[in-house]
Amino acid sequence: MAERTIKAPTDADVTAIARMLIHADEICVEVASRRLDGTRNDLGLIQQVLDSGTKGREATYSLQALGMALGKVYVNDNPGFDWWMVEDEYGRDPAIRYRKTALLAHPRTMLSKRVEDGETVDVRELYDQLRFRLAELIRDGYGAA
Repeated sequence: MAERTIKAPTDADVTAIARMLIHADEICVEVASRRLDGTRNDLGLIQQVLDSGTKGREATYSLQALGMALGKVYVNDNPGFDWWMVEDEYGRDPAIRYRKTALLAHPRTMLSKRVEDGETVDVRELYDQLRFRLAELIRDGYGAA
């Protein structure tokens, strides 16, 4: 297994993340005539986009942009989490990280993988499961420095 490194986002990474979030916002305006605001309200809006069927299995970038919007809600709603970049044998990807621990989540692909696998996605349930699982891992001391 190749080594994994975790680094702060570069300016280019921040720009790429911002572009994805802008794209997610554009999708929400196009489909639901509403803008993302970075709060839990976005979960229902993301669900509305998924339920509309306008972004199917082939729309990977759009689905990943919506995953980034889900991650933004998570970071805004859960103290101690922030965006970091993870680099491994598969490439360089944004992740949300708890403080400076090894506890990571990868929201960019949370929606796209499920939609591409033909699963029905309940965005609020996915968010709540993520929140519960990460809180459980924090409580159990996973990833502590």
